[in-house]
Amino acid sequence: MTLLFSCAPTTHRARATKPLFLGLLLAGLALTSVAETSETIEFTGNAYDLDSGDLLYTEEHRLEQVDGVPQRETVFYKTPEGDELAQKDMTYWQPSRPAYRLTVVDPQRTETVEPNTDGVSIESVESGFLDWSDADGYVIDGGFHYFILDHFDTLLDGDSVEFQFLAPTRTRWLGLRLRPIEQADGQLMLELNVRNRLLSLVISDIELTYDIDTRRLLRYAGLTNLPKPGGGNYSANIEYDYAGNDQP
Repeated sequence: MTLLFSCAPTTHRARATKPLFLGLLLAGLALTSVAETSETIEFTGNAYDLDSGDLLYTEEHRLEQVDGVPQRETVFYKTPEGDELAQKDMTYWQPSRPAYRLTVVDPQRTETVEPNTDGVSIESVESGFLDWSDADGYVIDGGFHYFILDHFDTLLDGDSVEFQFLAPTRTRWLGLRLRPIEQADGQLMLELNVRNRLLSLVISDIELTYDIDTRRLLRYAGLTNLPKPGGGNYSANIEYDYAGNDQP
C-alpha cells in the first residue's frame, strides 16, 4: 500500500479515486454486516408419561442462529423438581447432522458424536466410526427437525420420505420412514416408523405434529433419546412452547 500511494502522481483523478474506493469498501462492509443476522432463540418442551400423563421432565433449549441457519444449541433436561438429568451441547456442522456431546447424570455417562466429510465418529455404550455414501440421506439427533423442514413441502403433498438415522448406542444407521397421516386445523401430523420389519416389531412408531404456517414442532410422542435412571430410554409425549419466538 505504501508503494502504491507514494508512486501515484497527485492528480485530481488520483484524489477522486481514493474516496470512491473507500466508499465502495465501506458500503460492502455495511452490506456484509446487514446480511449476517445473529439471534438466540429459547424454547421449552414438557415431557409427559404416555399412559398417566404425569410430567416426567422438561427440556430447556437455547439455540443460536445466523441468518436462520442453526449454529449451536444447548439443551438442559430437568426433573419436575428442577434437578438436572442431562445436558446436550450441539454444534451444527450441517443442519441435519450436528456434532453433539450428551452428558447424563444418572446413569452417569457421556455420549459424543463427531461428523465429518467421510462419516461420523461415535463414543457411547459402543464406539466406532460409520461412513456415509449419500450425503443427503443421513440424519443425526436434533438434525432430524431440519431434515423435516427441508422436506416439508413433500410431506405436505402427501408423499413419504426415507432416510438413515444414527443409533449411537448401537453404532449403526437405522432406516426410517416418515409419512404424513393427517392435515387438520392448520397442523400436519406425521408418523415415523422403522423400515426393517423385524425391528419394527420392537420399536414403536413415533408421532409428530407441526404447525403448517410457522413449521414449528408442536408435539413429539414416542421413544426419546434421554436415558432413564433404571435403564432404557424415556417414552414421552413432549409438548413444545416457543413463547412467541420465531421458528427455530
